Amino acid sequence: MPDASRPSVLVCGAGAAGLTAAIFAAQNGAEITLLERTEKAGKKILMSGGTRCNVLPAQMKLNDYFTDSSVNRMKNIFKSWSLNACKQWFEDEIGLKLACETHSNKWFPVSNSAKEVRNLLLKKALESGVQVVYNAPVENLEPENGKWRVRTSNGKSFEANRVIISTGGYSIPTIGTDGMGHRFMKKAGHTIRPVYAALTPLLGTNKQHHALSGISLDVELSVYTGGKKTFTSERSGFLFTHRGYSGPAILDASHHYIKAKMNGKETPVFRVNWAGIERESWNQALINGKGNVISVLKEKLPARLCEMIIQKAGLEQRKTAELKKEERRDLLALLTEYELPISGDEGYRKAEVTGGGIPLEEINTKTLESLKLPGVYLCGEIIDVFGRIGGFNFYWAWVTGRLAGLGQR
Repeated sequence: MPDASRPSVLVCGAGAAGLTAAIFAAQNGAEITLLERTEKAGKKILMSGGTRCNVLPAQMKLNDYFTDSSVNRMKNIFKSWSLNACKQWFEDEIGLKLACETHSNKWFPVSNSAKEVRNLLLKKALESGVQVVYNAPVENLEPENGKWRVRTSNGKSFEANRVIISTGGYSIPTIGTDGMGHRFMKKAGHTIRPVYAALTPLLGTNKQHHALSGISLDVELSVYTGGKKTFTSERSGFLFTHRGYSGPAILDASHHYIKAKMNGKETPVFRVNWAGIERESWNQALINGKGNVISVLKEKLPARLCEMIIQKAGLEQRKTAELKKEERRDLLALLTEYELPISGDEGYRKAEVTGGGIPLEEINTKTLESLKLPGVYLCGEIIDVFGRIGGFNFYWAWVTGRLAGLGQR
């Protein structure tokens, strides 16, 4: 029999944010039913970090995150749980041993197993008294007699005093995400800022670039809008694909292209400094180099990339001593300010997260309760905040999941 003295809470979505919310809400005395639309909890956790799961970034600052909402409201949410406190929770409460990969600024489980992360979170939820219902895709949310009624697309119905929405976004639809939460929250009365694929690979039509598929290197990538530099990626990993470009540097910058295209604005220009070497250093290497120009480039860059750059510069078989001033200037531009021809993006199919969503201005940032729908709480990807690649979006999920769960006191 349900305990009438305990508030009943439905948590919609058993991903990173939903599992965390369920744990904290149950530990605060609420009676929790966790609804998961698929047959398995934490599918996104399982596939993250190449199945290693980068649980947290080693360091974090506010501009690692992007939002069209109030930055101060976002800041207040992060203040509720520090990075170090979150890490300690995983180690002390969840029982997950973590190891820092310093060169990538990430905390991974010592086991390098995303499955262990998911299993320990699910175990903690079950031990805390959470009831999990699988194959329950939420379709509608409506008030009923002072409570909330949640209906699923397969005909099931659930009633509770409160509801936590942690349904994720549109990214990686193969694991069951299709923006259902965005749809029923809009129907229930919330504003939904235009959504878009974020942290997704970009496309290019250049066949020379397609021939470089598989080449990866560290670069410095910058985005220019209206002739001004508006963004420089903090991650340097870059990958040529058979359709375009990927790697952390591209993923972190991709939303600048996508949002401009979505809003009908001027398409930004992406410029790459191959290997991140300063222009003057390349200049001196070319002036002092011996033999063919390409041999100087091959000391720092992959051979196939060097061949493409030399071909573009029209310097095949040329020796460094034969370079004219104008030729060296043009080559330096190709090495340090190479403009990527971008023709599109891979969309939600390969996006790490969804940009846009419910604005922070419609949420109580102390509890994550909706200001439009009292008794409804929001956490995770459905909110208009996302972080760059490297554990930042998991941190957002843990922080907001905890805050929504604590709101059930």
